[in-house]
Amino acid sequence: MSPLLTRLLASAGTLSLSALPALALDPAAVELEELQVSAQGGPAGPVPTIAGPLPNLRTTLSPTASVLPGNTTVIDAAEIARLPVQSYGDLFRPVAGFDVSNYGQGGVGYGIALRGFSDAEHGRDVAVFIDGVPINEVSSIHTPNYVDLNSLIPETIRSISIVRGPFSVEAGDANLGGSIFIDTKRAEPFSTVGVSGGSFGTGRGIATFSQVGPGIQPFLAYEGFGQDGYRQNGDLGRYNAFNKVTIPLDLGSSLSLRMQMYGTSFGQPGYQERDLVRAGLVSPRAATNVTDGGGKTLQTFVANYVNGPLEDELSATLYASHDVFSRFSDFGSGQRGQVEERETVGGRIRKVWTTSLFDLLPTQLLVGGDWRTDALDVKTGSSVARNFTTRALDLDILQHNLAGYAQVQIKPTPWLKLTGGTRFDQFFYDVRNNLDSALSPKVSPNVVSPKGGAALTPFDWLELFANYGQGFRSPSASSELTNNPRLTPLTIESTEGGGRLVFDRFSLLGTVFFTDIANEVFQAAPGLPVQNLGKSRRDGFEVEAKFLAYHDGLDRVALFANYSEVSARLLNGAPSIYVPNVPAYLATVGAEFDIGAPTAVFEPGRLTGAAYLSYIGAKPLTEDGGLRSSPYPRVSGRLAYVHASGWTTYGQATWYPGDRTSESIFNFGSSVSATASDIFTSPQPRLMLLAGITYGFATGALAP
Repeated sequence: MSPLLTRLLASAGTLSLSALPALALDPAAVELEELQVSAQGGPAGPVPTIAGPLPNLRTTLSPTASVLPGNTTVIDAAEIARLPVQSYGDLFRPVAGFDVSNYGQGGVGYGIALRGFSDAEHGRDVAVFIDGVPINEVSSIHTPNYVDLNSLIPETIRSISIVRGPFSVEAGDANLGGSIFIDTKRAEPFSTVGVSGGSFGTGRGIATFSQVGPGIQPFLAYEGFGQDGYRQNGDLGRYNAFNKVTIPLDLGSSLSLRMQMYGTSFGQPGYQERDLVRAGLVSPRAATNVTDGGGKTLQTFVANYVNGPLEDELSATLYASHDVFSRFSDFGSGQRGQVEERETVGGRIRKVWTTSLFDLLPTQLLVGGDWRTDALDVKTGSSVARNFTTRALDLDILQHNLAGYAQVQIKPTPWLKLTGGTRFDQFFYDVRNNLDSALSPKVSPNVVSPKGGAALTPFDWLELFANYGQGFRSPSASSELTNNPRLTPLTIESTEGGGRLVFDRFSLLGTVFFTDIANEVFQAAPGLPVQNLGKSRRDGFEVEAKFLAYHDGLDRVALFANYSEVSARLLNGAPSIYVPNVPAYLATVGAEFDIGAPTAVFEPGRLTGAAYLSYIGAKPLTEDGGLRSSPYPRVSGRLAYVHASGWTTYGQATWYPGDRTSESIFNFGSSVSATASDIFTSPQPRLMLLAGITYGFATGALAP
């Protein structure tokens, strides 16, 4: 193998939206790296490879999300490169407990849910951050705390840290089912160019440029994407320019500056009556309204400052963005439009101190604060061919969020860590209703979110943990406060307990959790009424196993499996029993591999990739459970050949061998008395294929 390829492989590779090379790892990179955060200062964690199960880390004093005393997962760039990724939702599909729904409606955010929250709400119940910047769009007319990660270029991701449940003190608004912290890359010693294409007119071009050196370190990524779509009026196009530079400063500090420009336009096939599709009376590829669609433009600027080592780090973030989003959709009663222009500015600061109290008690203190301001111009109403005919809503919204938080970790013994923290959030709303000035609230609710946990490692092979936490979702100024200005943040209370067995090549993790909500809120689709369903409770468990089946030098094959089950119930009494749109269970089994290519068939190089089968359980679509989706399987796989010269070829497939109407399925009628004719779906394609080629080449000094 060439020295260049070996060094590139050791750099943990590049990846692509289901395309770029899944670079293998040098033997030195196989060892577990020290816990670290990226130059952005956001929570990150250990960088795992296919080297086998990670050791017990939850009793480590660290501000990283991965060592919280709970069920956490870290995905690194090398693992992402092996995964079959058609779009950003596929980054999470194989991860334990994730319920992902691709609505098939162009450039709108996916349904991403954890721990029994609805997959019909565009990720509103998961707090998401990129480089410390909150991504959830508060008071969005689309859905409160809407999440859209279509602007995320997978090639730019350094790591994804996932915390299940409301247990991270750094995640505030929308931290109900959990939180996701995404860090982007600082730099790497090579650049790439690549193209890919596949089913339904899919085409993508990607180019990255980066250098590693003692001075300014750039990381640039430029993407163009187009797709005709599986269904009529399913066309989608986008451009994306990611520009980041990191400037090393004196005394171990650095400043990263990122500017990103993103734009998309899309058609929307709409939703069809499920039973008509299943009976063959309506083509699964037909559109509801050929004029449905929309677009989005987004400009983002982020500055991240970091000073000092991880255990005593000072970090700060400033950000600003401008976002214009439009969507015109027909949900069965004529097209309705929504246009939202948003300007967001904010910042956060965090300081970590690690010491030993009385020279006996190892202790770490983390304190921080957040500020965020959103200015929104929101308009909705009936429309024809994407032109408004009436106005239902015309709002000017100014929303501020100020927050402070603190967390302390102490280790009374080497095998026990106790964690406690709390967070205070203050909101200020100033809403001007241009259609009815009497419905123009000015309110300032607040909420306190305590956390606490413990991790115990009595043996090297056994890890136990328990957590308690409260989370919240802020009220929406666009859909809730105008009618009920006394509304306060929706709060939840959650507990979990679990354990992990860790051996040389095998690990098994199990968690049970319980979550209570004072008032479940449900909205079937944008523009449809918001329904208050009363008290609810979620009881569930998660099991995750990993096994390093083969290991010989650089060659590795790992197997993984996970299963989660949840009972999401309404507590006010029959007929309202079930929380809609929550699968009864989620199961995944798969493998990932990185092996030398057989020289009798290939030139010197490596074969990398992953394949997995997911099985998603039935979802109740009404509160009485009388109408349900069907369970369905989903199979996805990727194979890449990395040539010693720097070329990579790859192919991948996603296959729905069974029901194709249950991933994206909704009840557009009453949550109690709906009939089968109220159940609508956006069918998935039976098979999606993608292939491409990429070339990676050294630029600048190679990493030492």
